[in-house]
Amino acid sequence: MNKSLSDSIYLLRGYNCLLKPYRRQYVIVLLGIVTQIVFYTFYPLIFKNVFDVVIPSRQMELLYLVAAEVLVLLVVCGVGAYFQTKYMAKTGALVMRDLRAGMVTKLNLLPFSFYSNLDTVDLLSRFSSDMDRVENSLTRALPTLLENVLITLGCIITILFIDWRLGLAAAFLLPIGFVGNIVLGPKEDTLNSESRRQKNHMLSSVEDVINAWLLIRVFNDDNHMKGRFDFSSTTYAKTASNYSYYLNLMPIVSEFGVSFSLAAIVVLGAVFAMKGALTVGAFIGAFALLRKIADGSAKSARYYTICATAVRPYKRIEKLMQEKVGLEHPDAREVDPLGHAIRFENVRFAYAPGKAVLKDVDFSIEAGQSVAIVGSSGSGKSTILKLLLRIIEPDGGAITYDGAPLNLATASSIRQATGCVLQESHLFRGTITENITFGLDVPMEDVISAAQRAEIHHTILGLPQGYDTVVDDIGSSLSGGQRQRIAIARAFVRNPPILLLDEPTSMLDPITEAAINHALMELTHDRTVVMVTHRLASARNFDKILVLDQGSIVEQGTHEELISWSGYYHKLLGKQSGFSFTPGGWAKVTPQRLQSIPIFARLDLEALSQLADEFGTETYEPGSTVIHEGAVGDKFYITVRGSLQVLQRGPDGCDRQLAVLGDGDHFGEIALLKSVPRTATLKTLSHTSCLSLSRDRFNHLVASQPEVMEALQEAMADRTASAPRQPAGVGSS
Repeated sequence: MNKSLSDSIYLLRGYNCLLKPYRRQYVIVLLGIVTQIVFYTFYPLIFKNVFDVVIPSRQMELLYLVAAEVLVLLVVCGVGAYFQTKYMAKTGALVMRDLRAGMVTKLNLLPFSFYSNLDTVDLLSRFSSDMDRVENSLTRALPTLLENVLITLGCIITILFIDWRLGLAAAFLLPIGFVGNIVLGPKEDTLNSESRRQKNHMLSSVEDVINAWLLIRVFNDDNHMKGRFDFSSTTYAKTASNYSYYLNLMPIVSEFGVSFSLAAIVVLGAVFAMKGALTVGAFIGAFALLRKIADGSAKSARYYTICATAVRPYKRIEKLMQEKVGLEHPDAREVDPLGHAIRFENVRFAYAPGKAVLKDVDFSIEAGQSVAIVGSSGSGKSTILKLLLRIIEPDGGAITYDGAPLNLATASSIRQATGCVLQESHLFRGTITENITFGLDVPMEDVISAAQRAEIHHTILGLPQGYDTVVDDIGSSLSGGQRQRIAIARAFVRNPPILLLDEPTSMLDPITEAAINHALMELTHDRTVVMVTHRLASARNFDKILVLDQGSIVEQGTHEELISWSGYYHKLLGKQSGFSFTPGGWAKVTPQRLQSIPIFARLDLEALSQLADEFGTETYEPGSTVIHEGAVGDKFYITVRGSLQVLQRGPDGCDRQLAVLGDGDHFGEIALLKSVPRTATLKTLSHTSCLSLSRDRFNHLVASQPEVMEALQEAMADRTASAPRQPAGVGSS
């Protein structure tokens, strides 16, 4: 079957499904179309009757009768056109509403794997440009195409009764209108797809500029980002120009062909009239019909093109609607509040084949118990929370809820019994109150109480409209810490029996973190709490601590038990110890902690004490750049709290992540000895506090103590000889 024909059938079948709930309304539209067919086929016959009968007879009664017929025809057809237009607009709007609602419902059912590889711009284009084309095709082009095709066929049949020779000639006008589509259609379809793809690339570049505006300003790097945008915009403009050219050329080719054919048929009709084979009235009526056939042929081709260009967008929408969803088990049931325990038994999971994130994980969470999950970045901590929420399902092993498999509990009942504070504190467009309640109907005093416990109440009162202040979808009018505290208030107001916390204080400054940790500990009473954190101080008072390393639980117990074993937890704690914060938020490091850093290991405590006083405190909001690749280094850093991405630009100009640094890690020590360009970019993932030591301060110290420089140079030489080169020249312990 011809591809164009098969695509047309596919589109019509899809539209038929969309219109099923509104068939009565569409019948009214079809009846309206019938009145237009009647008008355009009978109106020329009235002209024929006037010239061939009324005028020669000179009877006024016949003229009045004809006038009455015209009036009735106009009224009936006018009413039909009114209802056709009204119900088509109404039906189209309802169909598009249902389609959009179905797409959003589908998004709420799609599994984690769909969102992990999501192209946001491409998805949004299905709700915007794709929907626009489908709506234009269904609500405007398709009814008009149907109307023009039927009117054209009706006119051809009518003209056959006037003169069969003109009728056969007129029949050739209809296919001529589609010549442009047949010849240029395939090329237009290819350019349509390429234009949409290039447009998405261009919109992605705009999104990068919007999201990175602060970074661009700070590093005065607008030429780089503008260059990326200019390239994608120029490519899109070239493709869009070619697409527009072919799209506009198709109807021109068709209309010229139709006009030429119409002129030839009119000449033929004139010859018949001059030879007496055709009356004047018949010629005038036939000419009116021919004009409508020519017009209908050209319009049919034009609106067919609009319908044809909706095939690809409709397929993209259908692809989204046909995405596989995470189906509930046939025996899934609502669950009661946790009575005994949640158990993980030899649980395995991988986001990609061959790259296991969790390996045979075994542990239990007793009802009413507080459990902290700690470990380095990428060890699988957050994956456990996703499994508990049934956002993902294990690849192997079993998870049980009060002895029953967790997949036999409906996902909705598990999530209704669970409150969450996620690491990404997303806010939606709406008021502060709406963001805290998140659909719950709770008294305002409960909202205020939750905000007070989350240490955000006074900040909210300072906003222009207080709790009625509207924030955007990313809460850009609020700092990262403020957004996180609103997310914590959201958990407080729900008062859930199970509370899951994913790095709940990662965006907060040390002073606020201490207050929030105290409030969170209040929430652990009489409920089950699971908290993921890399900050061990936050886990100290939990009933049980699970220590993860590379997807496996290497230790578990209370804080005191884990310390006494001097194992992996003890090592992590030592890495994060030796730091303190003053009430003003300034960080301090002990000489003993400095001595644990290899480059300072040979210095005595007296020298280290003087060195500790030379460090300054630097704080960064999430998304800030601490070190920029290519910049000349002049500082050494120690991360006191927070996390940072180590990024390096590849040959394609895009950054790739090499590592993630956390509490206690250090980087840039070579900058203390010499000026060299940084070979990596460090960008913060959370609220980050660093201690920094500049080369000037360091040189000031060693000027009076040359032995310090000698010890540092020896340590650096030993490290270079014994350790592999650090990625991107960024050292970390």
